[in-house]
Amino acid sequence: MPAATPLYRLVYASTARPGLSDRDITDILDVSANNNNQRFLTGFLVFNGSAFMQVLEGPVDEVMDIYSRIMADERHSGVVQTGGEIATDRAFPNWDMNYYRAELSDIAEKREGMVAELLPGSVPEWLRELLIQFATIR
Repeated sequence: MPAATPLYRLVYASTARPGLSDRDITDILDVSANNNNQRFLTGFLVFNGSAFMQVLEGPVDEVMDIYSRIMADERHSGVVQTGGEIATDRAFPNWDMNYYRAELSDIAEKREGMVAELLPGSVPEWLRELLIQFATIR
């Protein structure tokens, strides 16, 4: 019997293309949710008004394939992997893709609280802190 494919968690950040529209973001979310569902991936995307941070988790080959497509996407630039690890459990077991978009008018404390409330208890502490801190950057 073949060994189970390891669960891999990848985190990256990137800078949004200037002039990125609400429709562009909706398209990103729609395609992400559809792709993730078909590939047994789960994750979370944060948009802080100028940059993205995304967590993807699933079979390592699927995560890396999607990540290579993400790096080629012209709606953002400067894609940098900020984390990657073999995981025993999913941080986002019930989300094909969930999303948080910071309103530019929101103060940092409001952003921090909103992201903290969204994240399930299964998110490792280091990842929780990273996502919360990223959401508060203007």
